[in-house]
Amino acid sequence: MADPSCIFCKIAAHQAPAEIVYDDGEILGFRAIVPATPLHVLVIPRRHVRSLADLDDGGLAGRLMLAASRIAKDAGHASFRVATNSGAPEQTVLHLHLHVMAGARMGHPSGLDVPH
Repeated sequence: MADPSCIFCKIAAHQAPAEIVYDDGEILGFRAIVPATPLHVLVIPRRHVRSLADLDDGGLAGRLMLAASRIAKDAGHASFRVATNSGAPEQTVLHLHLHVMAGARMGHPSGLDVPH
């Protein structure tokens, strides 16, 4: 079910612009408008799920992760990060989405200085 006020639902319905890099009918991947790394793709389910905390479908969770991995591999990255936020204020668009990021050195998500 789509939320008519959700920008990601509009992108999934092709009612808002996005540079789509992955679409299997259930899951969509599109480039971030303001990328944090050379590869920065958002991966969403087409159906509206507010956040990871609201996801109750283990199969969909697995398919989202597989799509994220495929997007990174198809872009030529064997090493990449997948991240998500659950709930405001960290989650600015309240539609479940994974960030797939690669192509630049990234620090530890917690801000810790972890040697490589």
